[in-house]
Amino acid sequence: MKKLSVNQVLPYLVSFFILGLIFTGNAWCSSEKPFEGQTLVVGTWSGPYAKNFEDAISKPFEEMTGAKLLHKYSWDFTPEIIAAPADDPPLDVTITADSDYLLGVKRKLWLPIRYDNVPNASKIFDIIMNEMSPTTEFGVPFDVGIHVLMYRKDLVKNPPDSWKDLWKEEYNGKIAIERWFPYWIYVGSYLTDYDPPSKAIYSPEGREAILAKMKDLSKRWFFCYSKGAEFWAALDAGEILIGNYWNGSATAKIQEQIKKHGEATTYAMLLPQEGAVAYLDHFCVVRGTKKRDLAEAYINYLVSTEAQTAFMKAQYNLMVNREVVPEIPAVMKDIHPKTDDDWRKINFIDAEYLEPLRKELEDRFMKEVLAQ
Repeated sequence: MKKLSVNQVLPYLVSFFILGLIFTGNAWCSSEKPFEGQTLVVGTWSGPYAKNFEDAISKPFEEMTGAKLLHKYSWDFTPEIIAAPADDPPLDVTITADSDYLLGVKRKLWLPIRYDNVPNASKIFDIIMNEMSPTTEFGVPFDVGIHVLMYRKDLVKNPPDSWKDLWKEEYNGKIAIERWFPYWIYVGSYLTDYDPPSKAIYSPEGREAILAKMKDLSKRWFFCYSKGAEFWAALDAGEILIGNYWNGSATAKIQEQIKKHGEATTYAMLLPQEGAVAYLDHFCVVRGTKKRDLAEAYINYLVSTEAQTAFMKAQYNLMVNREVVPEIPAVMKDIHPKTDDDWRKINFIDAEYLEPLRKELEDRFMKEVLAQ
């Protein structure tokens, strides 16, 4: 009987492994740990996000696959990847968002996703894959953060339901708005009369209207903040009554009060009727990695129902897997989209359009709004 060489057998083994991926929806198909002894370097966001991410996702993946995950933390990994040799990247797989994702696409920092190895991507909301993501060729959508309106429910007489409630006299001098580009642009768009509001962003006349609204709003705000700690200190002190903030951290604050008191005693949040701006995170396989199969198996687990549900309950971000809907925590049931139509209220940052306008708009915001 003729013996087959390793090179002859290997293609059949790989095909069998891929079939296991497809039929199980995970990166393994038996009790064996297919990546035992391998190490994967993963890039993720810093702060509380990092701990929640590792506990909810990375540790279970390690236990199931035998892989060892090393984590690096940043708010933008593209400079480090660009500086490294193309065949020796500092990470194997990384989180990206908006402008850094598109920069990576342009600079060819990401390998194309082999979706046969990521069958769980079929569980992602169609609108996320086909409309909201600028491209899914080089990254798989993972989670979403939105700007909600956070307010002091114990001090507010008339709870808000719209961005335009910021004009109410009750909030005069008690408003906080996040300073960073391009979030203030979207806030300004919600204050215009454009329908839909985001339409204002796409014309010179609309952007003039946005700047005019932000200039008017600046006369009514307490401050335009740069750091989350500034926001919470002012909110706790009652110096502000309302402001825009990220839903994950806002929800966590409310949940802390519910656990302690049985209900939220001072904080409340809402998704305004006009919608809200959001970022969309993608996970990408970094060029030059020698761990492409492991990286794609990891991404496949990231978008599994199990991992998405666990991370949603830990971080309170919006998740892209439609199967998490029955598991949405009560504290975020009015925030998390449940259908494709719900997602249409979310305005994902159009980094491709706005990035070329950044300098002009930021300069004008500094001179005409912040410096007055």
